[in-house]
Amino acid sequence: MADGFDIHLDEDRARRLRQAAEAAGVDVRSFAVQVLDLALEDDWAEDFSRAAEYEKTGEFLEADQWMQGLQESIRARYKS
Repeated sequence: MADGFDIHLDEDRARRLRQAAEAAGVDVRSFAVQVLDLALEDDWAEDFSRAAEYEKTGEFLEADQWMQGLQESIRARYKS
């Protein structure tokens, strides 16, 4: 298992990240970690995977199929 890794951002992304961190009132490293944590929690990883699969294959879900999946997910999350 990897202990971690460094990531290089191009000039534009680095600038935008600094601006967003400043607007949030936190240092840029903490902000970047928070953004990564948000992107990796819940269904974001699955969403990115689906987007990559679409880019590769062009296959997609119809709107009603997507809506049904969303409704099921919400019901499951908020079940009493």
